[in-house]
Amino acid sequence: MNNYNEACTEVSTILSHLNMEEYKKIPKEVIETIEKSKNKEYVFIYDENVELRKQKLLKETRAILFNLFRDYLCTDEQKEKIIKMQQEERNRINKRKEEKYSYNDIFKKKIQDEEKEETTKVLTTKKENIIAKIIKKIESFLKNT
Repeated sequence: MNNYNEACTEVSTILSHLNMEEYKKIPKEVIETIEKSKNKEYVFIYDENVELRKQKLLKETRAILFNLFRDYLCTDEQKEKIIKMQQEERNRINKRKEEKYSYNDIFKKKIQDEEKEETTKVLTTKKENIIAKIIKKIESFLKNT
């Protein structure tokens, strides 16, 4: 994460706006890690009048907040839905990778490439043979004159 320290600063600021009951759900070790990792020079201003999802946040901040919500703040039902959603996304990604890097497709492509290369060699050889014949004809014509 390139912006990890700035993201920790943003997360710390946002967490400071949680009500105490929600804040206490997050383990002290996690809060301490966030606090230690903050960029002390980076200033983030949280606008309480704007919804969190509409705030301008780093993507790393959103990821950290998402994990905090999933692990400590959401209900069991929400957590179950989130885990299911993440698993479905992983499955979609894996399926795309399988399609992109399918062994059958890789070998098929390699065979097609080899066939194209062989065809090119044959055509090149034929062209060379024709050119060689023309040159021989010209040479024989020149010798005879």
